[in-house]
Formats: sequence, structure tokens, C-alpha cells
Amino acid sequence: MLKKLAILILASGCIMTAKADSVSLSSSAAVTTNNSGSATQNLVGDIAWAAPLSGSNWVSFANTGDTFDPGFVVVPNGTSATFSQTFNLSGTVTDATLDVLADDTASVFVNGNQIFPSNFANIGWLSSTEGMFGMSQIAPYLVDGTNTISFVVSQTGGSSYGLDYSGVISTPEPGSLMLLGSGLIGLVGFGRRKLLS
Repeated sequence: MLKKLAILILASGCIMTAKADSVSLSSSAAVTTNNSGSATQNLVGDIAWAAPLSGSNWVSFANTGDTFDPGFVVVPNGTSATFSQTFNLSGTVTDATLDVLADDTASVFVNGNQIFPSNFANIGWLSSTEGMFGMSQIAPYLVDGTNTISFVVSQTGGSSYGLDYSGVISTPEPGSLMLLGSGLIGLVGFGRRKLLS
């Protein structure tokens, strides 16, 4: 009876589902930087834009969203600015998603590697023109340690200008991996002991 209980306990350590640590990617004045020389700010969006993605805000380097706002700033055609979020990862990526909206359009980079080129007909400001990226596009460029995801947002059609992004990157929780490893070591040890007796 004790042997069966020991086997059950050891096996449970092996088959336990590993939990994940998650890093949230979300555009906001608090976490998104830009290279324009002005601080990133949250925007009230243009009335034509899709609502902000889950957990995020439309952002820009000036009041470039709502054209009816008295302080609205027009960004000249041909203007591009890079918006970035830096984050840390530990362990192998198990899942990655990223959704992007932009007015007028955006290129997307992971650690300097372009995963999507800008093109006015692709990523836009409507739900129907949302850029959606998954594990196969994002994970190959992520590293253990510091990572940066960047968006070069370009003004090509006058009027409003902004960026909105939201996503999640998951890695195994270190404690779960230790538990899994302990269970495997225990099973190997138990099996070896049984063979020797």
C-alpha cells in the first residue's frame, strides 16, 4: 500500500500541468515610449477608430486622435514615429499573441526583427484591418532576458494619428518546472530501486 501511494505522489509531480508566467503587452502612456522627443500620451480616439483593444489605450506623442478636440494636432503626411515597450522574459515562450491597430499604418518589430511591414491596406484603425500575430511570428525573435517590441507608425492619409496594441507572452513558471523535474527524478529513482531489488 505504501509503495502504491509513493508511486502516485511521484507520478503526480510528473503529470502536473505547468503554470505560466505572463507578460502583458498593452499600449499606454505608462509603458509605451516613443522617439519623437515628446512623452507618450493616452488618446481619446477618432470617432472612426475601433474601440481600444482589451486592457490598452490608443496612444500618440501629441493630441492626435479626436479631430473635434480643440487641442487636436495634425501630424503631416510622411511623419513616422517609433513606439516601443520593453519587458523581461525568463524561460522558453509557450504562447504569444499580439493585436495591433494604427492610424494610418504600422510596421511591427520584435527585438529589431521586422515581423510585419507597413502597408496602408494592411494594419489600420478598424477592427477589420487589425493586425493579429501569433506564436509562430513572435516567439522566434524573443530571448531570455530583456526584449523590446516596437511599432513604426506612419502618417500617410492626413488627419488623425495613433497606435493601439495588446497581447500576452507566456513562459513556464519556474516553480512548475522544478516540480515537474522533481517528479521525473523521483520516478527514475523509484524505478531504478525496483530494478535493483
